[in-house]
Amino acid sequence: MSETPCIKCFGTLGVGSRMKIFEYLRKTGKSTVNEIVGFINLTQPTISYHLREMKMAGLLESDKSGKEVFYSIRRRCPSRNGDCILSKVRFS
Repeated sequence: MSETPCIKCFGTLGVGSRMKIFEYLRKTGKSTVNEIVGFINLTQPTISYHLREMKMAGLLESDKSGKEVFYSIRRRCPSRNGDCILSKVRFS
């Protein structure tokens, strides 16, 4: 039996810190690691780890501008060829 496309994304958001990052990015549109560190009381390496995991799951995309990398929520689902259901859901 194959997994549904959304299982990886929902599983990735099962970590509380990642859910906070996701909600923060929903509110801000895009942010750097340092901006997220200022909002969530975690270290920069920890935030970077969570962002990397979220990006690998297909939840986020990144855009490099000079030395800064801006992260934002990916609006298109990489598995379903359509809008990502999580980009429309509010968790708070």
